[in-house]
Amino acid sequence: MAQEARALLSVVLSRDGVWSVNERGPSRVSVAYFPSKWGAMRHAVRVAKAKRCCRVAVLERGGEVRLARDYDNDSARVETP
Repeated sequence: MAQEARALLSVVLSRDGVWSVNERGPSRVSVAYFPSKWGAMRHAVRVAKAKRCCRVAVLERGGEVRLARDYDNDSARVETP
C-alpha cells in the first residue's frame, strides 16, 4: 500500500505583522492571512483536522520550526457506498 503524501500547514508572522497560514500538499497550495496568531492557529488546526494526514508547524522569522504537530485522522475518510 502506497503511503499518502502528508500536507504541511505552516504558520508564520510576516515582517509587516500579519500572520499567514501556508498550505502545501500534493494537489493544493494556498495562503490565508490573519491579523492575530490565535486566528491563524485556529484556522490551521481546523484544516488539519479535516484532512486525512497533515502536519502543522509554527515557524520563527528565520524559518526554523518552533513547534510542530502531526494530525492523523482516520475519521476524515469518507466512504461512499
